[in-house]
Amino acid sequence: MACAEDRALLTLSEELVRLDQQIHRLLERQSELHRQRTRLEESRDAAFAAVSNPVQPARWTPTVVCFTPAPGGAWERQRGRGKRVSPLPSQPDFASANRFEVLSSSPSTLIVGDSIVRHLKVSNAKGNAAVSCFPGARVLDVARRLPMVLRHRGDPGTVILHVGTNDTSARRSEVLKEHFRTLLDTAHRLTRARLLISGPMPTYRRGSQPFSRLYALHCWLRDWCSASGLIFYLDNWESFRERPGLFHRDGLHPSRLGSTVLSGNIEAVLRRD
Repeated sequence: MACAEDRALLTLSEELVRLDQQIHRLLERQSELHRQRTRLEESRDAAFAAVSNPVQPARWTPTVVCFTPAPGGAWERQRGRGKRVSPLPSQPDFASANRFEVLSSSPSTLIVGDSIVRHLKVSNAKGNAAVSCFPGARVLDVARRLPMVLRHRGDPGTVILHVGTNDTSARRSEVLKEHFRTLLDTAHRLTRARLLISGPMPTYRRGSQPFSRLYALHCWLRDWCSASGLIFYLDNWESFRERPGLFHRDGLHPSRLGSTVLSGNIEAVLRRD
């Protein structure tokens, strides 16, 4: 009798392992499809922008007579023939909350992260806030891009980092912790700005494993930031837990309302200063 029960338990355990492997493959495939859809949406938006704002053709200017100062302070008369004048080059585009927004002066607050921060609109009483969004990015991706972001955005007073959700699918928690340490070391080396970690949001109806992995990351980041005394942790967990209206259909990304809630969480922290 005991042998039969042992065989049944072994069979059940093997079946559970196979199902877990299948679920893991399906989740990875789902993540890949989300990344492909994001790339296609960005390509579509870029094509739409190009059609909506076509480059103006070169215009013909007539012959003009102009005076330019010659060396030594005297005036010299010059006659130029008509020539084609191209429009002034536009400023380079850069990943932000609005991908087609021209970069402005250094923001007081800079938010850098993965696709979760795509639609954030943060109001900061002390100045403007900018968002640099890198869809599909993992922690080390943000660490590699941070020098470029800071070169374009100047020297903000506060830098908020929101990343890590895409890393949890690898199920390598200790490696992920080291990646976060690398990210913060990089940020401290590059800027004197105050650094904040925006914590992960829970998933909604995407299974217990993604939920538990994100919860473990949330708990570790909260305790790690508190122990360091140098990094403020923004807790987003309870704001989104079991609130389906704050999530997109995929149960991972925030809806428009969810982005508003996340923006409000950030604004509340900024107002404390």
